[in-house]
This record gives sequence, C-alpha cells and structure tokens, in this order.
Amino acid sequence: MQCPICKSRNVQFRFTSKVLKKFTAKYYSCDFCNFLWIEKPTWLLEAYKSPISVCDTGILSRNIKFSKLVKRLILFCLKKEGKYLDYAGGYGIFTRLMRDNGFDFYWDDIYSKNMFAKGYEYKKTYKLDAVTCFECFEHFENPIKEIEKILLLSDTLIFSTGLLPNQIPKPGDWWYYGLEHGQHIAFYSEKTLKWIASKYGFKFYRFGALFIFSRREISLVKLFIERFKLIISKLFGFLE
Repeated sequence: MQCPICKSRNVQFRFTSKVLKKFTAKYYSCDFCNFLWIEKPTWLLEAYKSPISVCDTGILSRNIKFSKLVKRLILFCLKKEGKYLDYAGGYGIFTRLMRDNGFDFYWDDIYSKNMFAKGYEYKKTYKLDAVTCFECFEHFENPIKEIEKILLLSDTLIFSTGLLPNQIPKPGDWWYYGLEHGQHIAFYSEKTLKWIASKYGFKFYRFGALFIFSRREISLVKLFIERFKLIISKLFGFLE
C-alpha cells in the first residue's frame, strides 16, 4: 500500500472505527509525511445525501471568523482590488460576507446550491489573486488530484482543515473524525501540508486557524502588528 499523498510505502495500519454507526472504517498513516486516511470509504453516497452535514452546527460562526481573517490577509498581504474565488463554497455564505465587506469574491461548488451569492458564480476566464477553500481537504478521497485542481486556479490558496495532533488520537478522542456523518476521510498534519506545498513549489504559511500555500512572499508580520494595534486601541478606548 502507498500513501495517497507522498507515495511512500512506509505505511501503518492504525485502527478501525464505526462510521454512521454501521460501516467499518480502516485508518492508515504514513510514517514519512504523517498523513492519516481511511482506506476505501464505501459509505460516501449515504454520507452525502446532503452536501452540508446537519452535524455542521458551526457553519455560520466559522464563516464569520474566517471572513475576518481573510479580510486582514487581503488588506495587508494581497490586493484589495483583486478578484477572489471561494472554492467549494457551499451555500455561498463566505462569498456573501466577503462581498459585503467590499471584496470582489466569487462562488463555485459542483455539489451545493448557491443560496447567498447568486449572480456571483465563478467563470473560468477570471484571473484570480487567491482562492479560498474551507473545510474541504478532509473530504477528499483522492487528495492530490483534488488539490492539484485547486492549485491551478491561482498562485495563492488560503484554506482550513483540522490539523492532526502529534500523537494520532483514537476514534473516540477526536471530534474531527466525524464518525457520525462519515464525510471526513483524510487527515493532515502540518508536516503533510508542508510536503504538499513543497511538491508544487509553494511556500507554506499559518495564520491563526488558516493555512496558506503561495508562490508569493507573504509577510505575516504586518498582520500581527495591525492586530496588536487594534488590541491596544480597544484597550485604551475601554480605559477612557
């Protein structure tokens, strides 16, 4: 067996668990790039009867949080007047939030209905300054194939996924396995993400809960300085 990410054969069987309370999932990990995955998930058609799981109760708070982080990234590290795409954008919540903040964002998702960003569907002719992709990587049955498609769209990708702890947790010890909905089948460590970035000639950055692949030099120092200024201004405002 090969690792789906780096093709190493230094692979270990880790454990099994019950998914959707009836399917047996077998988990394997790669000792080279620290990727963890489920072998041959046979339940995906059932898991995706609804593209957005009813278990995703944090969908609104997550989109609001990420919109604030991406706003800072664009203002201080990218281009305010640029064109952006939210890939696999779900119902269009994030695209709507970013457009309401004055950014030229577009939506694309082949599995979900665009409910909040109608009229702002992505067209292949657009030249993109960056792509966002939130809570998608863990759904990829063929991660490298899917990630390659995204990286062709722009030289900067801003994304999120639950980062695998240093010690691989047992099924009952980590909520991100998503055993109740069965949609999470791929799990990345920071080492995995750095390996992917390097493979395609991208630099790797972390900004809060977000990860960035970019061929550009991105100075996160600006972001932390601006965040510090905001904290100070709020503090003195409160003291007044």
